[in-house]
Amino acid sequence: MPLKLGEGLLRETFTIVRACGAGRNECVVYWAGPLAMPDVVDRVIHPDHVGRPDFYEIGPSWLNRIWFELNAKQIEIRAQVHTHRRQAFHSSLDDEFPFMQTAGFLSLVLPNFGLGPAGLDNCYLTELIPGGAWHQLDPAIALEAA
Repeated sequence: MPLKLGEGLLRETFTIVRACGAGRNECVVYWAGPLAMPDVVDRVIHPDHVGRPDFYEIGPSWLNRIWFELNAKQIEIRAQVHTHRRQAFHSSLDDEFPFMQTAGFLSLVLPNFGLGPAGLDNCYLTELIPGGAWHQLDPAIALEAA
């Protein structure tokens, strides 16, 4: 079953990563949705982080705060979306340090710091499967953009 992206969510994602990374640094956002609707993503969360050309690092105080906010709003993070300098792929850092360690969690990588067309072409999507391995998915099939 594809993950349904809310109206304008993909456009909002690209707007954020382009402004944040400024074509020089990686940027990350998280896609979240209501607990009651596990196949829906209806919000973009832009964490406090430091971006560099080849990695990003989430602020530890933000990590502590977000868990309380997610619980209070009854939402969960379903995917991490971040940029890479050139082509999209899942690096060893991406494999080892996802936001969630839960099977079914998605990781979408946007090429060229997100500066290309706002869409899923040339993106890399992978899903965490039981046992901790990653399995590549076709974004055009696994994600349904509104």
